[in-house]
This record gives sequence, structure tokens and C-alpha cells, in this order.
Amino acid sequence: MKIIHTSDIHLDSPLTTRLSSDRIKSRKRELIDTFARGVEYARAEGAQGYIIAGDLFDSESASRDTVEAVLGIMERSPEITFFYLFGNHEKRMLTESGVRFPRNLKIFNDGWTYFNLDGVTVAGRAVTESNMFGSLELSPEKKNIVVLHGELCDRSGADGAIGKKELGELPIDYLALGHYHTYSSTAIGTRCVAVYSGTPEGRGFDEVGYKGVVLVSVDRYGVSHEFVKTAKRTLHAVEVDISELVRGVDVERAVEDAVADIVAADMVRVIFTGEREPEFSVNIDSILARFKGKFYYLEAKDATRVRINAEKYKNDRTLKGEFIRTVLADGSLSDGEKERVIVMGLRALLGESID
Repeated sequence: MKIIHTSDIHLDSPLTTRLSSDRIKSRKRELIDTFARGVEYARAEGAQGYIIAGDLFDSESASRDTVEAVLGIMERSPEITFFYLFGNHEKRMLTESGVRFPRNLKIFNDGWTYFNLDGVTVAGRAVTESNMFGSLELSPEKKNIVVLHGELCDRSGADGAIGKKELGELPIDYLALGHYHTYSSTAIGTRCVAVYSGTPEGRGFDEVGYKGVVLVSVDRYGVSHEFVKTAKRTLHAVEVDISELVRGVDVERAVEDAVADIVAADMVRVIFTGEREPEFSVNIDSILARFKGKFYYLEAKDATRVRINAEKYKNDRTLKGEFIRTVLADGSLSDGEKERVIVMGLRALLGESID
């Protein structure tokens, strides 16, 4: 038997990238499409269950259109049983929305709730508390999947604390977790594996890398799983060290090399790093213009530091040298403040904007 595990889809998210209003609207629709694509993958694999381990929606105020779109996707796949656990973002919004639920949607209550899926026990609870595993009733002879939303800690408690030490040798084969947005797998004891599915689609550049769902396989020998990429777009944060570069054209070539393997459908943030001479700065506007249209979304960030060599300017009789020596000798300024003052001053001396 096969089951899909997902979480943290965050539908109706305001999104954290600087997209245009039209792109934001279409990107929100893409998040719904990603959920639908995961369900289509489940059908293609012949999966019988689909676990949503919390934060299906981004907030308690998700639109009715979004809610009905998701329920419609479920209803059109009657051969799959959907197991839904609300998370810390949407809370009880879905159960309080007043919409009609499809018959194949099962919802976990605050306390331990149990469902049977072709002989496999699927248990979960929406509220965590101290010693909660003490009341969990599972048969050691069965294959058991437990669904929770929160953070793996030493001891269980309120606010999503899930105690690893309390799991001990409980007969849990697969702990389907939500809350963290990156896939990870942790063995606990001799039987249990705790898995965060991660979000199936990155929304901002704090969610870079491949995203997808987890395919869980259950047979007579045990429970296994594998991560499956399903995201429409992957987000990339690409660092470009310009320490050895002194010309804008060299910077452009370095960016071109860094993004060469990224497909046009993806979203990219280029981060310039390293040290540079005070007279040299990265022209962000030029970089964005050079690569305009190459990706669905592109932004660039200058995280470089100015290379300040006091010895270099020790005997420099120019106004620039005098300015740099004066700033470096100012004990009232921190190193970071000195750097910013020198950059702005040199730009002013060169006739550039210091905005």
C-alpha cells in the first residue's frame, strides 16, 4: 500500500518575494495547482491515502474560493482517503468554515484520533501536550502511522513540542510530521522514523531547494519512504564571490556561470559576496537588466564588504587618501560604520549617487 505525506502548503499565502500583482495572483494559483499535482501523482502511484500534516492554509482567513478548490480536488479523487491535521497557521478554520466536506476527508481532533486504512492504523492529534504519548493506543502487531504538527524536542508539551524521548519503543512505524519546510528523516528507536515532508512548493527565498512530497510504502516487511520532487518552480539562492573581480563585465560572466544550470521556470536570488576595492561596486540594475527574462523571477543582493587597506592610503596625498585616513582614525565609529562612511564618501568623490 502507498500513502502520500505532505504538509505546510500554506495556501493563500501573501508570498514573500517582490512579484508584481499579476504574478502574485498567478503564483497563488500555482500553489493550489501544486497540491493538485501531488494528488495526481498519488493517483498515478495507486496511493490509497494522502496525509496533510498541518498548515494546508496560511491563515485562518483563507478565502472560500481556495477552500472549495482544495475540497474539490479531494472530492474528484474518491479512491484516495485524505487525512487532515490542522496546523498552527490555519488552526480550526476549515472545520469552522461551514463548507461541505467530501466523504473521503478524515479530520483529526484535538486528542488522539484513529482511522483504519486497509489494516494500517493512522493516528493523530491536533493539540500537543505533556505526556501525550502515554495515552496513545497502538497495536504492536499492526503497521502504525502517527501524524503530528510541531517540533521534535526531548519532551512533549504545548505549542507543538513533540518528545522524542517519550516515543521510546512505541509501536510507531512512521511519524508523519509538519511544521518545518524542508524534508528530513530521523530514526527514533528501533522501529520509528520521523519524517518532515517539507513544503511541496517554495514561496520565498527562505525555502530554497527541491520541494515535494513523501511517498510512503507499506508492506508485510515494514514501512519505507522516499522524497519525490513535485514543485512547479524551485527557488535558488546563488552566491557569487567577486573578491578577485574588478570589472562589471567580469561580474556578469561570474553570474552567468553561477546560474547556468538553473531552468527558466525557476526563481533566483543572486547574492554577491566577498571583499571589493572601495572604488568598485556591483551595479545591481545592470545585472538585472542583463539577465531580464531568463528566469520566472530574479533579484540580486549586494552582501559584499569593502576591502580597506590602511597601508595602501598611508602616503596617498589625494583628497581620497586624506578622507579614508580621517575615517579610519575616528574612534567613535565602529568598523561597520567606517565601511559605510568610506563607501558613501568615495561614491560622492566619484560623482555617483549615495542613495
